[in-house]
Amino acid sequence: MSARRRVVRVAALMTLVTLLLTVRVISQDTPPLEDPIPEPIRTGHVTISLTPVAEGLTAPNWGTVAPGCAELRGRLYVTDQDGILWGVELATGEKRVILDVSAMLVSLGVGGPGSFDERGFLGVAFHPDYAENGLLYTYTSEPATDPADFSTLPEDVAANHQSLVREWQIPDPCNPDSVVDASGSRELLRVDEPQFNHDAGALTFGPDGYLYVAFGDGGAADDEGDGHVEGGNGQDPSNILGTIIRIDPTGSNAANGQYGIPADNPFVGVEGFLDEIHAYGFRNPFRFSFDSQSGAMYIGDVGQNDIEEIDIGVAGGNFGWRIKEGSFCFDPNGTEPGFVFDCQPGDEPEGLIDPIAEYDHDEGIAVIGGFVYHGNQIPALKGRYVFGDNAHPAGGGGRLFFLQKNGPLHKKNRVREFRLAGMETLGLSLLGFGQDARGELYLLANQEGVPFGETGVVLQLTKTTARRSFWAHLTGASEVPPVETRARGQALFRFNRDRPALDFTVVVGRIADVVASHIHCGPEGVNGPVGVTLFSGDPRDVNGILVRSSASSPDESNGCGWETLEDVETAILRGNAYVNVHTQVNPGGEIRGQVR
Repeated sequence: MSARRRVVRVAALMTLVTLLLTVRVISQDTPPLEDPIPEPIRTGHVTISLTPVAEGLTAPNWGTVAPGCAELRGRLYVTDQDGILWGVELATGEKRVILDVSAMLVSLGVGGPGSFDERGFLGVAFHPDYAENGLLYTYTSEPATDPADFSTLPEDVAANHQSLVREWQIPDPCNPDSVVDASGSRELLRVDEPQFNHDAGALTFGPDGYLYVAFGDGGAADDEGDGHVEGGNGQDPSNILGTIIRIDPTGSNAANGQYGIPADNPFVGVEGFLDEIHAYGFRNPFRFSFDSQSGAMYIGDVGQNDIEEIDIGVAGGNFGWRIKEGSFCFDPNGTEPGFVFDCQPGDEPEGLIDPIAEYDHDEGIAVIGGFVYHGNQIPALKGRYVFGDNAHPAGGGGRLFFLQKNGPLHKKNRVREFRLAGMETLGLSLLGFGQDARGELYLLANQEGVPFGETGVVLQLTKTTARRSFWAHLTGASEVPPVETRARGQALFRFNRDRPALDFTVVVGRIADVVASHIHCGPEGVNGPVGVTLFSGDPRDVNGILVRSSASSPDESNGCGWETLEDVETAILRGNAYVNVHTQVNPGGEIRGQVR
């Protein structure tokens, strides 16, 4: 045994003993922090536009590329939570089904159809030698039908579902028309999941050529309950939950013979530790990525009740959950909701790794990890980590952030929010990010944050230009007078420079008997006449794209006095245009939004 291996083993065993002792100590009575991070997230100096690329998806959550194929450099592969792997042509927005695993998935919607869920098709990774071997790997939530390779559940307790990593092949890898051979896949590993949530799901190849896979702590809350060991799965390195593992998918020395365990994994042969583990102490590392230049691993670990965090992955690192949430100590609080408190000397063992950035739940509810930007569209963003949050607690949809500095954590918040050209808020549920072959970034989102419907979109982060693209976020609350409705929508407009046309897309959700949609002239809070008809026809129930078309001029003899598209653009720039969607129940308008 090498001297380094002996040091690692001794250090790991000492850490494990200390952790067990700390679990007992930390159960003391401690006052919760009502506002752990009082400083708000400031708006940064970077302004971006969000340029529509593709619509009509369901709940897109990850976007990546197939390496080594010049023919595919213009394509982004996007996982859709309901089971589709899309190939999205970035130049045209055209999308095609590359793989459909929907029949393999557990039934989605924990409260029934249309409801929230964290399970589904959660990740895809292409082998570094994809151009030669055509191999790709998926992470899916499937029914618990077969014995698991890893489980924390007693024999008499059934798993909610199982997380599976599978290998697939595309027969003609670099041919844009070739799709996955769906006749069969090879199962690498199968993990029992105690509850429906905290499923992690990220998987990607590192610069070293090995496959890294993220697992959450098993679900429920506070890392407690069935399938959660005493002290929490996050601090039990003998099981796979709450970890990021590192494996060789083409190897065979794992217990099930379906993958390899690299000999230089930090805990190989260490008693009490799983050989596969690269790092542990996570709650739900839903998304992680490697900086394409430095190789650093950036991890977005979703928090419990108080703190969202960004970590830099370190081999053999313990990132604290559930002893800590972010840089704060954590009390699981028995049967009551857990909370954070300021750590005092002796409250935590040595060696726990704090995040490089964090924010509290005044600012968001679930961090969505992204990428370090190395594209050319936004020079001011070069080298900065881009990420976001699923939803602002105060409403308005998700939020888009970047790190002012990518260095170690300081108590002064280094998280900054993007300025969005022409938009006050995102108005969409942020579900994931994508990165193309050129290093450009894409926002993946939908209207309701659930794996149903057709409101999912792919939007590129681009530099701001002359105001030729505009948005409207449509709600019943914006109607005059307000309308109580679950319906929501987005309208996207682009004045085409190459021809006199206004291109538009109206995406709506949970709305019935739509009869018309228009651009009206009028400031916020004031009703005005119709200027441009976007849709008119028979009553239509819609959960997705209502209309996608273009107009060469305003309506003839319209009540706004608009004669040209320049008149329409001028009204928009002056804040004097809004979109209304009319239904049979609400003929005056059910959802509305000012065009910005």
